[in-house]
Amino acid sequence: MLLTDHTPDKQQTRIAYCHPALRIAALILLLLGLGVEQGVADETSIQHNLVLPSGEEIPFEVFGQGNRLRVLWIAPNFGIRPRHRHVAEALGQRGMEVWQVDLPEALFQPANSDTLRQIPPGMVADIITALSDHGRHPVLVISSIYGAIPALRGIHAWQTRYPKPGVLIGAIFFTPYFFTHVPALGATPTFIPELYATNIPIYIFEAEKNGNRWHLPAMQSALQQHAPVYTEIMGGVTSLFYEDDSSAQTLAMLEVIPDKIIRATGILRQHKTPLTAISLPEAIAIPDTTQTQLDSRLQPYRGNIHPQPILLQDARGHRFELKNFRNRITLINFWASWCPPCVDEIPSLNRLKKKMAGKPFDLISVNYAESPEHIRTFMKKVAVDFPVLVDPNGQLTGKWNVVAFPSTFVIGPDGRIHYGVNAAIHWDTPEVIEQLEQLLTGK
Repeated sequence: MLLTDHTPDKQQTRIAYCHPALRIAALILLLLGLGVEQGVADETSIQHNLVLPSGEEIPFEVFGQGNRLRVLWIAPNFGIRPRHRHVAEALGQRGMEVWQVDLPEALFQPANSDTLRQIPPGMVADIITALSDHGRHPVLVISSIYGAIPALRGIHAWQTRYPKPGVLIGAIFFTPYFFTHVPALGATPTFIPELYATNIPIYIFEAEKNGNRWHLPAMQSALQQHAPVYTEIMGGVTSLFYEDDSSAQTLAMLEVIPDKIIRATGILRQHKTPLTAISLPEAIAIPDTTQTQLDSRLQPYRGNIHPQPILLQDARGHRFELKNFRNRITLINFWASWCPPCVDEIPSLNRLKKKMAGKPFDLISVNYAESPEHIRTFMKKVAVDFPVLVDPNGQLTGKWNVVAFPSTFVIGPDGRIHYGVNAAIHWDTPEVIEQLEQLLTGK
């Protein structure tokens, strides 16, 4: 095993990797059932361990070893998936050396958005510096969803600690989520301070059917205060790297995205990356993790209390229009079949409808950006005893300011939104039914 020392801040950083001869030996040992501590991830990648100045040993899967341009690819909150590896392998064949890392897994932390928010920015800065090998390798940062948070924070920390010309090309993000926390239903999301203090070139690939698309203008506005920003909408895509998004458009995009990344990299390289970090805005406070918890019961609604009118078709093609919400309780549930909590709460919604039978009560669901054919197939497997409307491009969902799925609004007989839930709950509990009945009586 060869150890190469790097000293960006007079502390030792080591990149450990397998020599080709050791790789063959490792395969032989594996075949003999003896096992090895470190070896080959698969035929197209190598397992590397990076020891940071802080002492953490971070494992990476590396594709395209030996290529000059290095990519730091930080996994999102759902970890490294086969599609990530598929794209990394293609980039390795096209001249990039891709280092993929699941930071929560490397730090033995839960795989969720809160963990990614808490990744020390200095850790990512150390990784960027180590991969650059004293400026010998240009570095491109790639991430998606909530992985964009430690990526952007790490870049800002790198500019503060280790700025060096010719190192950082910029960042490419796939449907980035820069929210400080999941807001209460109806509340305007807040973004991490680094979004307002970024001056490196950024390229965003935004999934057309992802709910985050409706927050893209606000993200662009914050970034464009100091940074050149390029945006490309991925048509028909909900979540590029999530296997449950198996639409023809998504699968087609996966095949061309390596070339799109290379083209985007060329665009980013036309800009000179600033070496001076912009000071973080003091007015934006970072909430503690208690604010990121999802609702477990009906919560008083604090957004715009006047509901948006609904004009959609249901999954069977029948027109549905709702403008007047008065004189009854109306529960509107936004969901998607790829969202496990959404599916889990459907039986309790069915039971709630039965328990409210004979009362002025309507239960309506709005499916987010899935095809009617897909929804009908889903409903053959899962009983849904209430209308399912189709929001084909997610525009209505955006107007209702939905950030998380499922999200449910409870409208009272006065036509105003009284309660909201930004998570799945049990809808047929005595507590929920009592709250609904109190709305009916005006208490």
